[in-house]
Amino acid sequence: MNRTCQAVGDDVEAIRVGRHFVRDQVIARGATATADDAALVAAELLANAHQHGIPPVTVCVAGGADLVRIEVTDTNPRSPVRPAESATNMTGRGLALVEAISARWGVERVPAGGKTVWAEVVSPGAPAPDEPIDVDALLAAWDDDVPFAPERFTVVLGDVPTDLLIEAKAHVDNVVREFQLAATSGETGNAEVPKHLADLIESVVTGFSEARDAIKRQALAAAGRGDPRTRLTLNLPLSAAEAGEAYLKALDEADEYSRAVRLLTLETPPEHRLFRHWYVEAVTTQLRQLASGLPAQPALGFEERLVVEIRRLSDAQRVSDRAARLQRATAALARARTPEDVAAVVVSEGVAALGASGGGLLVPAGDGVHLALPGVVGYGVQLIDALREERMDAPLPAATALRTGEAVWLESREERDARFPALRGFEGSTISMCAVPLIVGDRSIGALRFSFSTRKLFDDDERSFVMALAALTGQTLQRTEVYQAERRAALELQRALLPRDPQSIPGWEIATYYSPAGDQEAGGDFYDVLPISENRVVAVIGDVMGRGVEAAAAMAQIRSTIRAYAIADPDPVKVFEAVDNFFDRLELDQLVTVLYVVADSDQDIVHIANAGHLSPLLVDEAGCREIPTSAGTPFGVTLPGRQVVSVTLPPGAALVGITDGLVERRGEDIDEGIARLVDSLSGAFGWDAETLLHHVTRVAAADRAHDDDVTVLVLRRV
Repeated sequence: MNRTCQAVGDDVEAIRVGRHFVRDQVIARGATATADDAALVAAELLANAHQHGIPPVTVCVAGGADLVRIEVTDTNPRSPVRPAESATNMTGRGLALVEAISARWGVERVPAGGKTVWAEVVSPGAPAPDEPIDVDALLAAWDDDVPFAPERFTVVLGDVPTDLLIEAKAHVDNVVREFQLAATSGETGNAEVPKHLADLIESVVTGFSEARDAIKRQALAAAGRGDPRTRLTLNLPLSAAEAGEAYLKALDEADEYSRAVRLLTLETPPEHRLFRHWYVEAVTTQLRQLASGLPAQPALGFEERLVVEIRRLSDAQRVSDRAARLQRATAALARARTPEDVAAVVVSEGVAALGASGGGLLVPAGDGVHLALPGVVGYGVQLIDALREERMDAPLPAATALRTGEAVWLESREERDARFPALRGFEGSTISMCAVPLIVGDRSIGALRFSFSTRKLFDDDERSFVMALAALTGQTLQRTEVYQAERRAALELQRALLPRDPQSIPGWEIATYYSPAGDQEAGGDFYDVLPISENRVVAVIGDVMGRGVEAAAAMAQIRSTIRAYAIADPDPVKVFEAVDNFFDRLELDQLVTVLYVVADSDQDIVHIANAGHLSPLLVDEAGCREIPTSAGTPFGVTLPGRQVVSVTLPPGAALVGITDGLVERRGEDIDEGIARLVDSLSGAFGWDAETLLHHVTRVAAADRAHDDDVTVLVLRRV
């Protein structure tokens, strides 16, 4: 045959150059109809040589119009590998494509070293070659020994599931392909590949390739025979040990790129990563032992390595789970306000993390003699009752831990009975137990206890977890003590600033209700009832925006100011003008809404002024309705023109003033809450003031947790 050859480079441009060369040659030989097929065959053979071969690479074309032969030669003596069919493998389809397009193909050894892979393409209507080629038999008989290689050593890894081998090697082939594409982008000027990444690509693509190919061949051979397991035996030079370590490090780093989505989309599945570490580490260890003249230690079987890894991961999972529970407990405890809140978090997390049958938090009771029990998990009624009767001097684990400041660890029934015999009658079903003190500074403020219905050996990690949970609990309990003390002081101050009991005023029934935000802290709501004369009374209900001590202080200031102006002259317009001037002169920045009522019993009339507050409700013979007052603006946002509305309030009728905390609900318009309250009072005419008050607070608070101050004032004409 008339052969024409061309050497191509060792970069990806070689594929393009070689493909064009083949196409031009085929057309020049009169086989134009097969030019595209021949170019495609050439591209696939060149791609294989580029990925798996060793340069230099040469492509040749021979033949004429009826049949052309394409040959690709490289200096790697190892034969090509026909991969198993796979829907997920992005490589390995080249030879299948060559086989489908060409009349026949094969591989030949080059005497000077290397191999030639060839394929023949027949023109339409031309006869096919007479002599078929059994490629599978040819590949099976191929001898991969490299004549110029240094001394080689036989490494025995043992048998591995064949399917796992094929899947793992297919994944690595996909990674190699992506790395080659990354390298190509740098070579063609599309992106600059950093040197570190270029070294990484080199290690993955070419490093350890002989061992990888050998494993792939053995796996494919086993799969072809239908063997479920493949016994791996490799014949490698000592240099493969260093190459294996670099290859392993490079693939681990490739996984880091995958997780960061910076290069690869092919993060290694965990079972493949474990297999990779197992076989590469075994290869490097045995090679170095054999090269040193020592007998190779048998490799730990893959399944045994898998068991070791499962145990390691199980231990790591337990540690991680406890750390996560501590983190969740820390986040939850940030919102804890009471010892009960603290117990609800730490006891449940501790029981779950330790696998305990029960647990509890104990703190000194107010009598200084007994222990209180803010919370338990998993204990029966009898044990809970007994714990509530436990004395601080009791010979029991929690009391002992609290008194001594030392943790108690009971790991067996024998140890329990020897150290705390009282537990036999106190908690007979418990076999093991731990009780740890809650230490803050030099003070023990409580104890955590966890019970176990089986024998329990507390390892270092478990003890560390319990002690960390106890430290977190102690700090939070101390914070709740401070919070509760501050809250009591703030509430006592605020309640002292509000009228203790409405005064008895002839002709009127008055009932009031006040609750700070969620019963958690002082707020800005206020009310006042001020007799002006025998027949007139002033009633005020207001809301200072905000909550806490600052709002309570502002509330006291505003209430006193309104009271002082009302005593001087209760006329609503004059009082509001005076308060507006007060805000303006002192440049107060609080926003305050106020509903101001002057009731005149002689005339059955109430005069109402409103500074941005909710309108009052009128309950009379006609039912219940809002009084359409002119709301105006809150104090602090002063606009001229305060107005007064006068309403007749006959005997038996009542006026109900509220703050928005009573009727607001999350995800609902406030008008809906007001309408619900109005409907509930439609038949309330004739009820006394206290009955009205209890009804209003009960209806408005149903199915809702208050997160704002709530104040109600009922003024009823009798």
